[in-house]
Amino acid sequence: MENEEILTRLGMQMRPETWANFRWDLTSAMFISLFSAVFGQFYTPMALRHGASNFQVGLLTAAPAIGLLFSPLWANLLQGRRLKPFVVWPNLFARLSLAVVAVWSTPWVFVAIALFINFLGGVQAPAYAALVTRMYPPQLRGRLMGYVRVAMGSCLLPVTFGLGIWLQSAGDAGPLWAAAAAGVTSILVFSQVREVEPVAADHTRAVVRLRDQWQVLRGNRALGVFLAATTLSGFANLLANPLYQIYQVHTLGLTDTQISWTRIMYYACLLVAYLLMGWVIDRWSPRAAMFVGIGAYLSVPLFYALWGTYPAVILGSGCQGIGDATWDIGCLSYVFRAAPGQEAVAFGLHLMLFGVRGTLAPLVSTSLSHAVPDTWIFFFSSFLGLLGAITLAVFGRPRPERTSAVRKWIPVSHRHV
Repeated sequence: MENEEILTRLGMQMRPETWANFRWDLTSAMFISLFSAVFGQFYTPMALRHGASNFQVGLLTAAPAIGLLFSPLWANLLQGRRLKPFVVWPNLFARLSLAVVAVWSTPWVFVAIALFINFLGGVQAPAYAALVTRMYPPQLRGRLMGYVRVAMGSCLLPVTFGLGIWLQSAGDAGPLWAAAAAGVTSILVFSQVREVEPVAADHTRAVVRLRDQWQVLRGNRALGVFLAATTLSGFANLLANPLYQIYQVHTLGLTDTQISWTRIMYYACLLVAYLLMGWVIDRWSPRAAMFVGIGAYLSVPLFYALWGTYPAVILGSGCQGIGDATWDIGCLSYVFRAAPGQEAVAFGLHLMLFGVRGTLAPLVSTSLSHAVPDTWIFFFSSFLGLLGAITLAVFGRPRPERTSAVRKWIPVSHRHV
């Protein structure tokens, strides 16, 4: 009987419930590719062509961070509750709202809908981080999440190319409607997953107020160093990020088709990075993967500062894809290992700090862009990213005298998303 309860899939042994969750997750990711391409890659160029100012572009770039400012509050609300409704309902309404932009395509509507979508994203993000720990067992989580994202990236390559042609020939409305429909379908599919893994014991459930949530850092050096390093390198990435798209549209004058090639490079590298980083995390540690991600991030502004040509933009887009893929599964994996049983609270703090830096950084850079050469901002961004890597290297290094504590979050061959 016990043999009938174990399946071998993708070279891994798992329970039927885990395999079912993976299939729902995989199908959902394939549907979301169209929404992700439109909202994640073409949304800001659309807004720029509808007359968005540099300040409005700064708000568009800051929108994901603004939405996450209150993540610790949502994470606190999640304690002891079913997680799936906090993932499904916010995503459903967020993805439906993209259709509003198809009807009213003005710069401030672009900004308002981006803020609304990302506010709801701040509700679901800590819930999703905790839900994943109940969908997949720790020893398989990294590879399964990597495979899901590889499938999404595989879909994004042709979708992005087709979108560039579609946008250039027919305008924005059709792609926006299609993206909203695909996003809704995706979350309805994802709603079929089940919480099948046991919940890790939480010995500090006294975390009930916002200020008390910081208690998760007490005695947790790994988590504290992680938050410091990601704050520095994340601020650096978001400082330069809005300038990339302004530079592409206003300085280089790229067409939608040319932009689609930069996005294809982005997704191709994202795809490869998801394949490799899941293996790196399983084989070594999330910390090792984070070095790759930070290194990729700090290289992007150098391409713009030193060359600033269309080929440099394409290479920078590839590095951005590597950084984003590594950041995605690397941050989740690091938090899961550093704070078992308190994933939602710890990840909520991470998202709140992202909210702070992600709100300030784009607004600072777009405001300074009128007074300071973009090259200076690009070099400063790369320098901050280097400081983040140094912080993780120097202060996040496991210490021999605390081997047992370190092993709780960095086992050599025991990966965790």
